[in-house]
This record gives sequence, C-alpha cells and structure tokens, in this order.
Amino acid sequence: GGLDDQGLRKSLFRVIEGGPLAGTPKLLAHVLARQLEVAGTIVPGVRGMPLGLPPIPPEDIQLLESWIAQGRPE
Repeated sequence: GGLDDQGLRKSLFRVIEGGPLAGTPKLLAHVLARQLEVAGTIVPGVRGMPLGLPPIPPEDIQLLESWIAQGRPE
C-alpha cells in the first residue's frame, strides 16, 4: 500500500490511472513495467519491480495475475 496525494492510505491493488497499463492492478503493473524497462521502454509514473533485478518470468506473472483475478485468496 501507500499514501495518495491527500495523505490517505491506498491499497496496493489500486488501479493505475491512464497510460499503457491503465486498468491493471498496481502490483501487476509494476511487474509488467519491469519487463518493458528491460526491453528499453519506460512507463511514466510506474517503476518496474523487482528494481534492479531481472524481470519475473512470464509463468510467474501469469500466476500473480490469476491470484489477483481470484480475489487474492490466502
């Protein structure tokens, strides 16, 4: 999570506003942005993660995407 412009808490899964990853859950957007960064494309306002490390493999991104779609069960 984090704080918004008014200092209020926001969920880690808040939707990215605008840009090429619009409508993507925030956690997933940061993981996808890392793949784009390695390919030479910077996504404004989204820093890729894991920061400074190779991108997460596509299979793991699919697993993360499925987990989010299922309501993030424990």
